[in-house]
Amino acid sequence: MAAEASAPQPEASAASAPSGGIGFYPLLSMALIVSIALPWIAWMLLREPELTPYEKSEKAVDLLDQGRTRSGYVLAMELLHDGVRDPDIGGSLEYVVGVAHFRKADEVDAEMGKQAAGITMPIFDLARRYLEQARRKTIRPELRAEWAYSLGSCYFKLGRLYEARELLEEAYDINFDFRDEATFKLAECYLDPNVLADSLDVPNDRMEAQKVRQRMLDRVTEVLNQPEKKRLNELKYAQLRVYQAEYCLLQDQYTEMQEALDKVHPEALGDDVSDEDRNLLQDSVRLTKARALLQQGKTKAARDVLQELIQEKSGLEQNATMLAHYIIGRAYAQDKSFDLALDHLEKPARVTESVICFPANLYAGDIARKRGLHEEALAYYIKALQQVTSTEEFTNRWINLVTARSLVQAAWDDWGSSGRYEHFRFATDLAGHVVPLFTQSYSNRLLALATRKRAEFIQEETDALQPHVDDDQRRRALEHWKRAGQAYARLADSTAASDAYSGNLWEASQLYRRGHDFASALKMVNRYIDSNPLTGLPAAYVFKARLLMDLDPYSNQENLDQAIAVLEMLLRDYPKDQFIYEAQILLGDIYLEMGENEQAIEIWRELLLKSPLTPEATEWQDALFSLGRTLFLISDARPEILQTAAADEAAEEKAALNYDRVDEAIQWLDEFVRRRPQHPRAFEARWLLAKGLRFRIQKPADHIEHAETENTRVELNYEINSLAARAIAEFERLGDDLAVLEQKDLLNQVTAQFLRDAYFEPAHIQYRLGRYDSTGDAYRKAIDLYSNAAFHFTGSPTVLIAYYRIAECYRELGAEAEARRQLEQARVILQQLPDPFSEQSTNFNRQQWESLLEQSIRLYDLALDSEAAAAR
Repeated sequence: MAAEASAPQPEASAASAPSGGIGFYPLLSMALIVSIALPWIAWMLLREPELTPYEKSEKAVDLLDQGRTRSGYVLAMELLHDGVRDPDIGGSLEYVVGVAHFRKADEVDAEMGKQAAGITMPIFDLARRYLEQARRKTIRPELRAEWAYSLGSCYFKLGRLYEARELLEEAYDINFDFRDEATFKLAECYLDPNVLADSLDVPNDRMEAQKVRQRMLDRVTEVLNQPEKKRLNELKYAQLRVYQAEYCLLQDQYTEMQEALDKVHPEALGDDVSDEDRNLLQDSVRLTKARALLQQGKTKAARDVLQELIQEKSGLEQNATMLAHYIIGRAYAQDKSFDLALDHLEKPARVTESVICFPANLYAGDIARKRGLHEEALAYYIKALQQVTSTEEFTNRWINLVTARSLVQAAWDDWGSSGRYEHFRFATDLAGHVVPLFTQSYSNRLLALATRKRAEFIQEETDALQPHVDDDQRRRALEHWKRAGQAYARLADSTAASDAYSGNLWEASQLYRRGHDFASALKMVNRYIDSNPLTGLPAAYVFKARLLMDLDPYSNQENLDQAIAVLEMLLRDYPKDQFIYEAQILLGDIYLEMGENEQAIEIWRELLLKSPLTPEATEWQDALFSLGRTLFLISDARPEILQTAAADEAAEEKAALNYDRVDEAIQWLDEFVRRRPQHPRAFEARWLLAKGLRFRIQKPADHIEHAETENTRVELNYEINSLAARAIAEFERLGDDLAVLEQKDLLNQVTAQFLRDAYFEPAHIQYRLGRYDSTGDAYRKAIDLYSNAAFHFTGSPTVLIAYYRIAECYRELGAEAEARRQLEQARVILQQLPDPFSEQSTNFNRQQWESLLEQSIRLYDLALDSEAAAAR
């Protein structure tokens, strides 16, 4: 039984044991693996390789070029979402996304027209942002044309015509496919005079503007004359025909204009054109005809056309109606029917949402002002100015910025220069509203000028009431001067980064002082000094000292001590400046205020006797008066005292001292009274200086004729020679006197020439005397004088004369090398002189000076070469 039971086991073992083959389950496992692995391996071997980001970006661009805009957009957005940053890709992804958005918006806009503005404008703006991002990276050359056209079109739709024009011009030049659409948009851009002016190399150049308009007219004509018109729809071709007529009108081509308008038939357009578009097109035709009639002087015919248009329009169609009223108003103004003109201009002037509102208000204001309706005119101007939000992107087909600014400026000039007090208010109110049509600093300038003129007007009224001026009138005048100072202080703040800053601070300080606001004046002059101006510091220190004396209380010791410190610093640091003499006068006044009489007298006496000033100098006359007055005040000058017999030696000394003081005072005051009343100060200074020169030369000459001894003749001859030498110095003193006017910019053509002579004539005299001076001293003195003139006239073409004559002096002294060096210096200075180059100061223009210096240097080179050859 045991054997039977175990008999089947060998079979089972045989079935499960290896017998030279593979078992069932391993085969099953292998089959499963093969069935899965082989398809995967085949898929891996046969599938396309994964594209790189750069290859995907290229594919997106290709899809866009093939017209598969949606697919290209999706692929580009995926890469942007993944944050791909590859310099080789550049701005391609942003380009694809931007162009895709633009195409979508443009398609909707073409289908729905103006009704789609609320939908398409945000999309155009989104496209604009992506295309601008692409520009900030890199745009491949082959993509440049469509990028420029797409971004330019976005700018066009968004009303940014300045930027649109530049890019559309680029697209027009690069790719023929964009020319029709670019021409359509550019035609509208260039019809805006502001965009046209921005495109010119020389803004507002009429000849260049005419060329640009003719070029645009040629482009429009070329598009319209194409045998097949497929790139634009029929409405745009009709609109382009109207643009063609408008360009002909601007070019005064009236026959061609009429021919173009005759080809516009709104009623013949297809069914896809809305009635609104047909009406707008018809309105454009009629308005253009009316403008042509007006431009040809046929004002009545123009008004008839426009009146018919107005009668046909309903209240909802106000754009064409307002424009018609505007043109009618201009037509009546051309006929000088100003009341009727104002009636029509007033209608569009009230409609703030209309583009014609701005020019309508400006012209209405201009007419109202000329009709004497100043309050109404101011209201018109202000309403017009409120329409301007920026001048950087200002667009208006009916007026340019230059004309707008000129109309506003004319109103301000009229009111600001008027002698009527209320007109100054109009000028001030207008200046407060001119921003941003004008800059803030320019507005502040107008406000400052108007406020100062008002103060001058009030001061004239006050002066006319002298000597019966009440305190209220005086306070009123002072208040207006203070307001003028405040206006210039604001102007200075707005011009802190310009060259005018220091000048405005200086003006503010002067006006504050006229208003007796000495504390504010002192703050302004301190700011002026801190601004470190190129010139004028000595004058500022003197003015500061005067203000310290002006401050209340009248004789504050601390203020007086500070004023003394300022003036002593000026005398120490600017020993050769013209203002040191005025500082000395003022320093004497301060010492007198402090009771230091003898010190004040010594300062003035030293100024009179030891300074190079002539009696004609203002400072000399001030010192003359102050010294004479002070000597009288501190002396017992009564005649009976002088006639009293001296009781003792001390009394005799006192009497002699009093007599000397009175005698000296009489001498100074007599000369002061004799000179000052003869003429106004500036004219007197010039005339008396010439008199002084003649007098000082002739007086010793008269005495020498009657000299009885040789010694007397020698002494008088020495005096004559001394006076002759001083005659040259008198020209320099004339220069000092006139330099005061020059510092304040009060020189006219005559006094400016006189000042130049004061510096150059002494040198010319010495140069001419050099011919007879074997020692060469005259030429050396001439060199010194020419050098002084060159220093004074630094920055002016006049300095070239000084260097040229210095060279001639050195030539006469036999120093050719030094003469050549002076000419080289003159040539360097000539190159540094800014334009415009003033010919009046030297009678030579820049080219003539270059030629003269070049030829002279060559001559010196020849002379030096000859000397060198001779020496060898």
